Amino acid sequence: MARTDPLTAPGPRKLLADSLTVLELHALPWLRQWYLLVLAAVMFPIPMFYVFQAIAPDDAATWQRLLAGTLIFGSALSTAMLVGQQIVAQRFMGQLKLVVTMPVSKAAYVAGTLAFTSVSGVLTTLFLLGFALVAGVDVSPTWALAPALLLTVLALAGLVLFVMSFAPSMQVGNILASLIAIALVIVSPVYFTMEAAPPVLRWFGYVSPLRYAADATAAALGGRADVWPELAVLSAWALASMALGLWRLPWRET
Repeated sequence: MARTDPLTAPGPRKLLADSLTVLELHALPWLRQWYLLVLAAVMFPIPMFYVFQAIAPDDAATWQRLLAGTLIFGSALSTAMLVGQQIVAQRFMGQLKLVVTMPVSKAAYVAGTLAFTSVSGVLTTLFLLGFALVAGVDVSPTWALAPALLLTVLALAGLVLFVMSFAPSMQVGNILASLIAIALVIVSPVYFTMEAAPPVLRWFGYVSPLRYAADATAAALGGRADVWPELAVLSAWALASMALGLWRLPWRET
């Protein structure tokens, strides 16, 4: 009786192997241009935090909120841009069809893509935390910081996947990817609390995942770990948006 290769038979090991293969396919073209990935991770977040810090009052809680907002903005922008650019480029250049015929599942493809884009998010987080320490911001990160940022990336990635499925061209897809993150940050209480938000933005704040992400991140930076309500909302957003994104991802497109 012939033995079945665990790396080709359906199951967790094939899912992991396929995800690593997709990660490699995304990473190889960037190896010669690694500095662009680093530049993308720090080009917007650090200058924005520096400007906000210069005009903000000298208050530890305010600076922690500004740092949390910048972390969310940096993670959201890098996730949306890289996920959108990678998927929309492979879709319209015909490379996605090759991935499908390997064969690779939707879940493995998305997992490998997110693993690649997470590199930029990790770099953004490390650079910003290092810059905050140099700038004298009082932070005491707790374990809650990691799941808050991870769930933020998953929630936003699902939205990007869903919206990208309607893009009629690569150019439109690239524009939409950036607009999703920027628009969500603008309409969400990210750099300020719900209490300080204008009335219109409060309504968006009740449903926006980035508001809960900013609340959880600010609390984690301030040494708190009691962010279970925020993590629960982010988890619900991540599950719902990833389900929609996977469902709409054009997998058998001709």
